[in-house]
Amino acid sequence: MADTTLLRLVAERGNTISERKQLQRFDWLLKALEIFIEEGIDAVRITRLADELKVTRGSFYWHFNNREDLIEALVAYWKDRNTDAIINAVTKAEHLSDGIFRFFETCLDTSQFDPRLDLAIREWARRSSDIRNQLDEADKIRLQVLTELFQRFNYPMPEAFIRARVIYFAQIGFYALDVHESLETRLSYTEAYYQSFTGKALDPAEAERFRNHVRTTYGDCLS
Repeated sequence: MADTTLLRLVAERGNTISERKQLQRFDWLLKALEIFIEEGIDAVRITRLADELKVTRGSFYWHFNNREDLIEALVAYWKDRNTDAIINAVTKAEHLSDGIFRFFETCLDTSQFDPRLDLAIREWARRSSDIRNQLDEADKIRLQVLTELFQRFNYPMPEAFIRARVIYFAQIGFYALDVHESLETRLSYTEAYYQSFTGKALDPAEAERFRNHVRTTYGDCLS
C-alpha cells in the first residue's frame, strides 16, 4: 500500500515543469511504484506506463526529464518511507519496552513500513551496484538507530549493536521468507520475542497492553 501523501511530496520535489496535462507527476510515480513492486525495475518502462495510464509517451516528458528521473523519485520515496518509519518508531522511546513495541508495530503496519517495497529494492540491489550502495546505507542507518536504542538503556557495545542486528535481521528475514501466520499467533509470541531480543523478561501486563493496542488499532486487517 503506497503512502499517497508522502508519494505526492516526493513527486512534487521534481516538478520543475508546469503542469499542462490533467495527469500529474504523482500519477506516473504511483503507477511506476505498483509495477516495480509487482514485477521489478526492468518492467518500469515509459511505454508500459503510458499504456496503462492511457496517455501518450509524450505526456511523460511534461513531468520527468527521462526514465532515470522517474527511477530516482522511486528510490527517494523508498528511503523517505521505510527508513524514516524505523527512525520515527524508536528514536523518541522513553523506555526500552516502548522502543521495542514501537518497532514491532512499525513492522506490523504496512502503512508505516512497506515490506514489499523493501524486498523489491533488495532484489534490484543484486544487479545494481548503485542501488546496493544506497541499500547498504539505509540498512546502516536503521541499524544505527536500533543500536542507539539499546545503548540508551544501558546495553554496552558491542552487545547493543549485536542485539540491533538480531532484531532487524529477524524482521527482514520474516519478510523475505514470506511467513504467513495470524495476528493472534504473532501476538502470542510477544513475551518470547521480547526476551530473545532484549535478554529481559517482559511484564505480562505490558505485554497485554501492547496486544490490546494492536487488536484495537488494526483489528482483523493484519490477520
